[in-house]
Amino acid sequence: MSTDKDELGPMEVEHIDCSDRPGHNDQSAINWLLIVACAVFGAASFMFGYDDKVISPIIALPAFVARFQGGDPAASSLVLTARNQNLVISIPIVGDVIGSLFAPFLTFHMGRKWPLVVAYVISLGGSLLQVFAPNLGGFVAGRAVNGIAIGIAISIAPLYLSEVVPASIRGRCVSSINILNLIAGVIGTGVVWGTKRLNGHLSYKIPLAIQCVIPVILFVMTIPLPESPEWLVSKGNMEQARHNLRKLRGYSDEHIDEELRLMVLCEKNNREMRADVKFWHIFRRDHLQRTLVAGSFYSLNQISGVILSTTYTTIFLTELGVADPFSLTIIASCCTLAGTLAAPLVIDRAGRRPTAFFGMGILFVIDVIAGGLAFDTGNKHSTITIAALSFIFNFFWASSFYSLSNVMPSEMATTKLRHYVMSYTIACQGITAVITTLAVPQITSADAAGLGAKTYLIFAGCMAAILVFTYFFMPETRGRTFAEIDEMYAAKVPAWKWRSYHTSLEARTGVSTLGSAEKP
Repeated sequence: MSTDKDELGPMEVEHIDCSDRPGHNDQSAINWLLIVACAVFGAASFMFGYDDKVISPIIALPAFVARFQGGDPAASSLVLTARNQNLVISIPIVGDVIGSLFAPFLTFHMGRKWPLVVAYVISLGGSLLQVFAPNLGGFVAGRAVNGIAIGIAISIAPLYLSEVVPASIRGRCVSSINILNLIAGVIGTGVVWGTKRLNGHLSYKIPLAIQCVIPVILFVMTIPLPESPEWLVSKGNMEQARHNLRKLRGYSDEHIDEELRLMVLCEKNNREMRADVKFWHIFRRDHLQRTLVAGSFYSLNQISGVILSTTYTTIFLTELGVADPFSLTIIASCCTLAGTLAAPLVIDRAGRRPTAFFGMGILFVIDVIAGGLAFDTGNKHSTITIAALSFIFNFFWASSFYSLSNVMPSEMATTKLRHYVMSYTIACQGITAVITTLAVPQITSADAAGLGAKTYLIFAGCMAAILVFTYFFMPETRGRTFAEIDEMYAAKVPAWKWRSYHTSLEARTGVSTLGSAEKP
């Protein structure tokens, strides 16, 4: 098929919301190659999930600390200093940010598949450098290189999934990335739990060696998969786009041609929108509130206190002096996974604001109680309670705050600025991640401020401010079309009144979003 991308036929469309681009709901659209492609591209999050969760128990291993910092490896309480924690945990996050910022350039010129292949090659190099690092500087450099690869992968994989699956299953497929990410985290913490009994360098080198295997497997599995038909349409390669779409669909050629036609329409519409808007438009007066609210939740969830029970879990539990911090780290990861699995049911049934207030309220209470108990850490029961509260924290954080952080930016931004708002959100998240991971060791570590679990009281203050912010600025978007959201923001409806507000029939039915009939 050689249809030119500008030959749209007799249909005239004023505006198409391509984030809701229609597709066939017929289950016959799904074939085995589409399932494999979704699984492989979704598994790109394994790199991030494994790296994110494996590093905390690895750097808590006495053999690792003795090798890269010095000390007696027989001392079970041996931990990295606050400075070295900053180097190992915080600095590599800059690599994630660099990779995320570089990803749009790669996807524009290379598509969706080949940049991911490049990321796997980079990840292998960074992972090997960690395994054979001669000193702490080499290890941090390896983590930074791997961070660049992860930044590229987690930016591109959701894009591919959103483009290749039928509209009826798009949400489930894209959200599966979070689940696979957390499953990888559980696997990573389980591996370290199994190797910590080994003597010497093998206790941390085996988990790092497994990290080298992940990009190799993904590289081999990604190479045969078809490129995104939507990207090929954007480049005018209609023949290859149809060929790839045919591979990824199980229905008739007639339906293939119809879906391809819709892709062409959306591509033209997107080009027109991109020609009229610039990045700085998200800060205009009529969009500023939406931008700030949409972009805030990803950053704010990092100052909720969850960093103590995720990124720094094993170190934090080791400093608390609990019995087996490595076993408890696995429980912490499982609690986060359970919360993520529960989130879709909670958010869609209860709504956004009720989920936020209930979940955040529990996080605030846990911060206060855990912080208060920290003044009695000489009591074994208090220490065990703090550890148990951190696991409960993970569940409610994942089922409310974290999951809402993924939902709100895509729902609240106006259609023509959505891709810019998402870029702004990711940038803010990266900056906040660097700040929090740098700050926490300086507050908690015995060789720094030494507050330990008392830090929860600082996060309690942050959560109190977040609850106030949520009440005044977070709207209820459940069941609302993008046109309704635009209308309510234009009408300056207070966030706490969105649930009861009645929008126009035109906005509810989506007529203004999907465009319509020809003008007379």
